[in-house]
Amino acid sequence: MIYFDSSALLKRYLKEDGSESVNAILLSEKTIVTSKLAYPEILSAFMRKHRAGELVGKSLRSVIDQFESDWKHFFIIEFHDDLFPTMEALIEKYPLKGADTVHLSSALWLEQTSREDVKFVASDLNLLKAAESENLHVINPV
Repeated sequence: MIYFDSSALLKRYLKEDGSESVNAILLSEKTIVTSKLAYPEILSAFMRKHRAGELVGKSLRSVIDQFESDWKHFFIIEFHDDLFPTMEALIEKYPLKGADTVHLSSALWLEQTSREDVKFVASDLNLLKAAESENLHVINPV
């Protein structure tokens, strides 16, 4: 199983360093997992790019449509209370942003409940370091 945080998943829709790697991973994996938090994070990133003039007209609508189409095929981890103890422990151990804590705790919960190894894909080096310290197999697409 493979878990994508928003920073990595965004590379599927916007041409960035690591986009080719992300697309290759997505094609090779059966089950793509992310947190429900990724939905507003990715839409927000699209709108920031649009406001900055980097995504215009049909291009904006196209990436939103592609993302929403893909979203239906992802396994989505809800933001539920079972994640709170893990979030608290991660916040105490690592200097993570709140959203990064949600993604890492979701991946750890997934690994624990599924009893399968989870590959964790992210672009944020601080988050990847914390995930590696938590014994997740990490992938930096960049």
